[in-house]
Amino acid sequence: MEVHHHPDIHHKPKKWKEYFLEFLMIFLAVTMGFIAENLREHLTNKSKGKEYIVAFIRNVKDDTADLRHVIESDGKQVKGIDSIIQLSHLNMAIDSNRKSFYYLTIKYLYNSSSFRSNDATLQQLKSTGDYRLIEGAHVADSISKYDAEVQGIYSQGAYYNAYFKEILSLLDEVSNVIVLEDTLFIKDGKIMDKPFPPLRGDNEKLQTLFNKIFVFKIIARSYIENYLKPQLENAERLIAFLKKEYDISE
Repeated sequence: MEVHHHPDIHHKPKKWKEYFLEFLMIFLAVTMGFIAENLREHLTNKSKGKEYIVAFIRNVKDDTADLRHVIESDGKQVKGIDSIIQLSHLNMAIDSNRKSFYYLTIKYLYNSSSFRSNDATLQQLKSTGDYRLIEGAHVADSISKYDAEVQGIYSQGAYYNAYFKEILSLLDEVSNVIVLEDTLFIKDGKIMDKPFPPLRGDNEKLQTLFNKIFVFKIIARSYIENYLKPQLENAERLIAFLKKEYDISE
């Protein structure tokens, strides 16, 4: 015999408090999940931001090493140029004076050093849009200020390099550069006894060369004193500031 079950038409409907409680539980679950996701994203971004700062500090440390090298190298060049300028009053028809000219120009005017920043992390921050991960406007401003100072050094460095090339061009015109590779004239960095070839061009061209060398000394000294040395101090301060802000100890 089949038994038929009839729906309980007498089942009492839920009270509004029960509906409200269910809604509240669902709302709290969704809200807590949203908060947890935001917190996780915040912690991830904070960790990634700190990684960027650590990498940026390493880049700036590279900058300080390069700045010290360029300051030392260009400082020696400036001192050497003083000796070259003293030759401007001498008779270059005399072999001993020409030997001094070749020796000093080879030593101080056939190489130069200019600063290039290690901007790997900074370029990554710009290209990825992760600048937003840098906490604190004052920190981001300090990094941007450092970048602007580097660009200023590049502008002065371009002027420095352009003027240096002009001097090299004039040196090619007045001197016989083959002596650089001829061991009869120069061997193991030492000047040999063989008479050096005469300088080409008239006295006016030689004077133009010495004038440009003198101006280049002023440019190089300004590059060191007004750009490189201040930037070295800025870099060291920035490293200390970032380490303190991000509690980094190395």
